[in-house]
Amino acid sequence: METATQTLHRLTSYTWGWYEPSREDDDLVWSVPIDDPRVVRDLVPNDLERFPWFFKRYARTLPRVPLPRDLPATSAPAVAVLAGTADVARTEIDLPHLSRLLHLSAVVVRTTERPYTTWLFRAAGSAGARFPLEVYVAVPDGKELPAGVHWYDPLDHALVQVGPPPRGDAPALVVTGVPWRTGWRYRERGFRHVYWDAGTMLSQLLAVADSAGLTARLYTRFPDTAVAALVGADGVHEWPVAVVALGDGAPALDATGSAAGGDVDAAPLEFPLVTAAQRAGELDTLGTAWDRGAPVEVAAEGIDPVEKVVLARGSQRRMDPTRGLSEFLLRTCMRVALRGVDLPHFVAVHDVDGIAPGVYHWPDPSSSVRAGATRDEVYRVALDQELARDAAFVVTAATDVGKLDDREYREAQLAAGLVEGRLHLLAYSLGASACGMTFIDSEVPPLLGEPLDGLLLTCVGVPEYASAAGGPPGAPTAIRMITPR
Repeated sequence: METATQTLHRLTSYTWGWYEPSREDDDLVWSVPIDDPRVVRDLVPNDLERFPWFFKRYARTLPRVPLPRDLPATSAPAVAVLAGTADVARTEIDLPHLSRLLHLSAVVVRTTERPYTTWLFRAAGSAGARFPLEVYVAVPDGKELPAGVHWYDPLDHALVQVGPPPRGDAPALVVTGVPWRTGWRYRERGFRHVYWDAGTMLSQLLAVADSAGLTARLYTRFPDTAVAALVGADGVHEWPVAVVALGDGAPALDATGSAAGGDVDAAPLEFPLVTAAQRAGELDTLGTAWDRGAPVEVAAEGIDPVEKVVLARGSQRRMDPTRGLSEFLLRTCMRVALRGVDLPHFVAVHDVDGIAPGVYHWPDPSSSVRAGATRDEVYRVALDQELARDAAFVVTAATDVGKLDDREYREAQLAAGLVEGRLHLLAYSLGASACGMTFIDSEVPPLLGEPLDGLLLTCVGVPEYASAAGGPPGAPTAIRMITPR
């Protein structure tokens, strides 16, 4: 029998004839759902009358701690940080370093004006710029940080205390998902986007921590009900996705009192299929932290530090199809991005010096699983989105969903997002650009030549323009949106 996540994956898989593409904001939306009673029927995607909030809202009477705006600087090259070879002295977490950590992973760094709202863009990438995540900081007594459970305000760059100090050894960051924020655009398939976006954000958060010498340990196995109660998440419209311990010992997840719930939206819609999939993977104990993987030696590296790369990167909307990238760049990106991740990845090479066009199963690019040009085929797989054809190479994460239990499914989607986020940082560090991309599920196995389920595509290529740098804490950069080709 199918698990809950296998059912969700099947019912949210795109095939030709199951979707009607909508080109609003260059996002292709599943506007006609599959005929199944478990799927919400009466939702109109992208309905501006139901436009979701960009972040939660709390009573203004709750205690607030403004975060420092003058942030510590680092100098280690971002590529070396991601590769695990940077020589950085260990640092203990304090308020300035926490401020830097949150600024470079979750703050609003850019804005643009649209007829119906001011759109807010975060430091980390997100499908449709929805950023369906919230971030909390849980600090026990006796640390160099304000004690308590705090929600992070991404616009004012401040901590809002929502609960009393928890018990535990190390301060913890708790990342939660808000399914309505992404389901508004992508329906139940938004469950995948929550974990992709969480992985993308966590790739930056961990790199930012590493660049400053902070201890940061990622947990994706934790007591779901207890962590939800710790931060005031209701388990339906908001649920925990990941925990990051900032220091040695067990993360501080043992609540000592109730937390203020706040509001995720004025009228969020529940997706029962998503609720069932999330609940099916719940655990009641803390697992082990993710293995970060052995350091990866690279022959050369970019010189820009993590903070410069994070603020320079954006979701590229145009790439130059007439220009390719080097074999060194591809190999560096893949070796470093997959450090500590054993999820299968394939590379569709369009224009890379020294590597013939074709599809390759990493880490063995010496022999192709598909020889010959695949620009048009990858373009079709990526729902006719031009970046998939214009990129120098396209990376596909894939696995056999039928072999995963409900928790492993979450972790596979998050791992795909981690790799995608690292590819973003690596590409921008080395003078290229990147963009994550959705796809037609039924077309992935023929492309890869293996009966695997697609998880996420990442296009890497030569940018046609440079994104405006993101702004400092509390002062996002106003930008003009680039129209895709």
